[in-house]
Amino acid sequence: MKKFSLVILVTFSLVITSCSKDESSEGRIQLTVSATNPVSKSSIQNKENNANVVFTDFQISIRDVIFKNEDDSNSSLNSDEIQFRGPYQIDLLDGTDALSQTIGDVFVPNGKYKELRFKFHKDEDLQSTHDLFDKSIYMEGTIDGTPFVFWHDTSENLDVGRTTGVMVANGTVNFTVQFDISQFLSSLHTIDFSTAVDGNDDGLIEIYPNDEDGNQELAKLLKENIKETADAINN
Repeated sequence: MKKFSLVILVTFSLVITSCSKDESSEGRIQLTVSATNPVSKSSIQNKENNANVVFTDFQISIRDVIFKNEDDSNSSLNSDEIQFRGPYQIDLLDGTDALSQTIGDVFVPNGKYKELRFKFHKDEDLQSTHDLFDKSIYMEGTIDGTPFVFWHDTSENLDVGRTTGVMVANGTVNFTVQFDISQFLSSLHTIDFSTAVDGNDDGLIEIYPNDEDGNQELAKLLKENIKETADAINN
């Protein structure tokens, strides 16, 4: 009986030691995705062509989020385990109000994290009526008062870094990826939205890779600009 009790005690002690070791070497990262929209409630006046662009809806679908630990020489965005599998549908604009959405938190080894990678991912498992069905980026708004819809089904990695890094040491810290809506037309390419046309005269300007209105090149440029505006912010 004493021998049996001793085995239980030793086993219990090992479990406690193991848990204590894990707790002392891991912390949590809470991941938030947000948008900022400082230019007069998402209205962007293009000074060169006087097109007034208003964004009213901006959603993305992402998956496979990976964090890189700067203190671990073996840590790599190409080889690390995925911390958030997804996919996640994230709504970042409601009318003219920029939004933020916390995906969740995950245990990671202690260290400094300066970079993360995620993939834009079109989700075919959504209801077909969902804005993001079979799309990875979706946007609505108006151009000089005429409604437009933009979407893209790109499946691309996006690397985002924070210069100062996020130090994880047993507690929970926040890592925020922010999209600057005010830069959607100018971050990488200067996009002239006055050239967007309603080619089929249905009252809606359609901007996507295979649209019937003839705005495919604008769709490509806007997709690239959106990726360029993403940044990791300190908070």
